[in-house]
Amino acid sequence: MGLVVVYDADCGVCQASVAWVRRRDRRSAIEFVGNDAAALPASVSLEETEHTIVVLDGPRKWVRAEGVARILRELRGWSALGVILRAPVLRQLANLGYDAFAKRRHRVSAALGLRSCTVPGVKGTPYATRAKSDPPPLA
Repeated sequence: MGLVVVYDADCGVCQASVAWVRRRDRRSAIEFVGNDAAALPASVSLEETEHTIVVLDGPRKWVRAEGVARILRELRGWSALGVILRAPVLRQLANLGYDAFAKRRHRVSAALGLRSCTVPGVKGTPYATRAKSDPPPLA
């Protein structure tokens, strides 16, 4: 069995990242599960997926930048970057960057015009779901 990646299905950047990985996963070694699935893997909580990607490889579990590094290690041409991101200092910096981005992912997605992004808990905000072809929200 390959990797199982659980991601935020309401995040446009997350969806675009899944599409990017799928195009490069020539061995079909990675299975993706949106956090809106009827059932998540047993070791993954919905709450957890609201702030991090979760990567499962059998009983092993990676989150945040370590999860991204684990995915990259499966992709031809990207595995070296996945290994480099595991270095202690780089791993800490990558996790800080991951956390900073994760807090803003819905707003970044909306600013990029990616579909299926909302600001959690804020209905009618300028960051509500819109298609790429829709005009940007008025401030």
